Amino acid sequence: MVEMRGVSYRAGGAEILRDISVCFRPGLMNVVLGPNGAGKSTLLRIATGLVQPTAGEVTYRDRSLASFDTQELAQSRAVLTQHVELAFPLSVADVVMMGRYPHFGRVPAPRDREIVHEALGLVGMSERAPQPYPTLSGGEQQKVQLARVLAQIWTGDSAEHDARSHRFLFLDEPTTNLDVHYQLHVLSIARSLVDEHTTLVAILHDLNTAFQFGDHFVLLDRGRVAFEAEGARAVPMEVLERVFDVRARPITDSENGELFWRFDLR
Repeated sequence: MVEMRGVSYRAGGAEILRDISVCFRPGLMNVVLGPNGAGKSTLLRIATGLVQPTAGEVTYRDRSLASFDTQELAQSRAVLTQHVELAFPLSVADVVMMGRYPHFGRVPAPRDREIVHEALGLVGMSERAPQPYPTLSGGEQQKVQLARVLAQIWTGDSAEHDARSHRFLFLDEPTTNLDVHYQLHVLSIARSLVDEHTTLVAILHDLNTAFQFGDHFVLLDRGRVAFEAEGARAVPMEVLERVFDVRARPITDSENGELFWRFDLR
């Protein structure tokens, strides 16, 4: 569980976040939504320890995030950002091995190499392991980056499921610039990770995609929590219309009963 208690953040005299109190729970796909400039990425950077809040506290399983040392945090918390630039033509396997750096000294152990192989298999990129990373398509590169962060927090089948083996995975708009096939593939992989030993928090841009995959929703508006809901059907239409400045119409799929939305300009 990741909890933010009374978190505020100011930068350059501007108030970016104000009194944020939310709880991201394990076993659910926690999704942060909001228009551009709402403070989503700042919230994620604070929740991951990359930025210190001006006020308030972040805790992981009731332990203050500030109490983690750098290596301990890197072994249990991973962040997939929107854009990852690599200056060197590393192989796909070497890129994923970067996720294991917090777990070994100068040379990776056989188990580290096994984890890299397993992570690549999970995202369907095993056959590309020796290929130079820059030669991949954008969607393929994003899947490799997902494998990298999975390798970083991989616990292994023999790990005891206690506080030490709990994983925290944060995704900052992981489907940006991906076509619909890669969007669905990446989010399906992320969704498959959700269990009682993983706290997953994702910022998603497309509302219908978010409602298709998400369980718990936090909607930000101008640095504040506008609404928090369990399940897509619990998100009020009037809140979506106000926060995103659109007209919204809920539609139920006649075949499977799933809810999706149609949006129009006001």
